[in-house]
Amino acid sequence: MKKILLVAFILVLLIGGFFIYIKVTPPLVTGTIFKGQDHHNVVIAIGNKGIGDLEITSVKVNNHADPNEIKIQVSNALVGFAGTIDENSVAASHIQYFNIEDISIPKGTIPEELLKKFDEGSATEKDTIYGLTVNHHEDIHNVHIKYRYLGILFNETVVLD
Repeated sequence: MKKILLVAFILVLLIGGFFIYIKVTPPLVTGTIFKGQDHHNVVIAIGNKGIGDLEITSVKVNNHADPNEIKIQVSNALVGFAGTIDENSVAASHIQYFNIEDISIPKGTIPEELLKKFDEGSATEKDTIYGLTVNHHEDIHNVHIKYRYLGILFNETVVLD
């Protein structure tokens, strides 16, 4: 009986410690931020430093308002991102646009590392980058991102000003 309690106690400690570690070191990382001249659109380079995929569940702007349009751009480190959501532009032939509920951000997609590879000249077309693209009818001052990782909900706020 004592062995079962000891094993249960150790298991609870391990699970609790893992949960606390995950909450203290959230996996979503942001990189370069591109703002449109009118401040009504923004592209935020995003990535995942965790051990599993993450899914963005909602995006709000400013005081938690719903933006007019949200997409995730998927491109490669050599092409980069488009400044707006224009699926008919020349750059769009190299960029894919997804609704947030249709794509997850895979592990190991850290924007800083990919930018470093680009600067060193070692980036290739296989280096996939992800950009959260948000359009709104007013100036965007901050972006609130809710996402799920390993079944846990997280909130991240990116301040633009």
